[in-house]
Amino acid sequence: MALSAATGSLFDDSQIQPAMLRDRSNIRWSAYPPDVIPLTAAEPDFAGPPVVTDAMISSLADGYFPYAPPEGLSELREICSAVAKDRYGIGASPDRVVLTAGTAAAIWGVVHLLCRKGDECILPDPVDMLFGQAIDAVGARRVYCPMDKRTGRLDPDRLASLITPRTALICLCNPHNPLGTVFAEETLRAIAETAGARRIPILSDEVWNEIVYPPAVHTSTASLDTANSQRIFTLTGLSKTFALPGLRMGFAVAPTAREAHDLQLTFQRLGAAYNLTPFAQVGAVAALRHGWPWRNAFLEHLQEMRDYCVERLNAFPGISCSRPDGTFVLFPDVTSSGLDSQTMAEYLLEAARVAVVGGTTEWFGPAAEGNIRICYATSRGIMTEALNRMERALDRLSEAPVHRAENAVASAHGRLTGT
Repeated sequence: MALSAATGSLFDDSQIQPAMLRDRSNIRWSAYPPDVIPLTAAEPDFAGPPVVTDAMISSLADGYFPYAPPEGLSELREICSAVAKDRYGIGASPDRVVLTAGTAAAIWGVVHLLCRKGDECILPDPVDMLFGQAIDAVGARRVYCPMDKRTGRLDPDRLASLITPRTALICLCNPHNPLGTVFAEETLRAIAETAGARRIPILSDEVWNEIVYPPAVHTSTASLDTANSQRIFTLTGLSKTFALPGLRMGFAVAPTAREAHDLQLTFQRLGAAYNLTPFAQVGAVAALRHGWPWRNAFLEHLQEMRDYCVERLNAFPGISCSRPDGTFVLFPDVTSSGLDSQTMAEYLLEAARVAVVGGTTEWFGPAAEGNIRICYATSRGIMTEALNRMERALDRLSEAPVHRAENAVASAHGRLTGT
């Protein structure tokens, strides 16, 4: 590719500054001692597109720091509308776009708009914790639809069987965090048809929609021409696509202008509408207008990292790792090691000085047990060192008798907790 040379300079080891990331309270690097390599939170270690920085600096040059209108800048809503149409096939006018303080806030807003205490919400299992937290916050009940962790498949018939008269919402995450599945069009169509026939709205979190590796192709559920299936709220943002999580910028595409208005009022009641600073919105305009060459180079780097990490992990004792079609996280199975998810995470932190996320119910739902999550949105050098450390630690674990391995983990746990 023509971007190969640029990719090397943008995403090589020289671009990672752990000390600076710790000083900026980066959610990964500042959470651990300096000798730990953190592969936890799903945020990149790289600076985002320079055009974003330039636009935001320019917007600050006059020294004015005004409030932003709760509905956001009209220019940004227009660009989001164009992106939704041109890139995702969702023909939405600007009055159907609601700007949000990130995709996490968007999930909370849609759930608060559509659900009440005692309702039921169907969500995949495993899936990112944000869905369950939002459902719990309104007093609704989580109804898990198990996914096949090996293949990443979500069975539309199984999901349909979970619908009851109390079902108020179906939640999707596509591409899926943490499995990396990019759902097939036929799967999404079947779910949309079921939802439409039952008059159940869909919340489709598509924040990873630009992190998809060829030949996989992402399909937005709201782009499908399924009959009676138009109550689909599509959520996306800039955090994954452009490495801008701290910008706190996302947007929702509502089914109608009326529902967009209702969602905007919900954000105002939650106090979330006023989190959109004008400077962040200027940065978002720059990213969505001019940041796509940077994203293309980033995706090229991530694909190389994905392939390297999957190959390495599958050679480790007790580890099995599928190759995701999207996202920049992996969800390797660790059950053959004899350790549960949290114990494995604790062992790697103590024995390898590498931090990963244990596949616990708290983070990803009941089906996540037996897995750990690893973020690989960093440089080749950092991932190589992290994987080398993990390999040595797992080799020691596989060579130890069971009771010695258990003692090593117990010792690690004691040091981590101070007990």
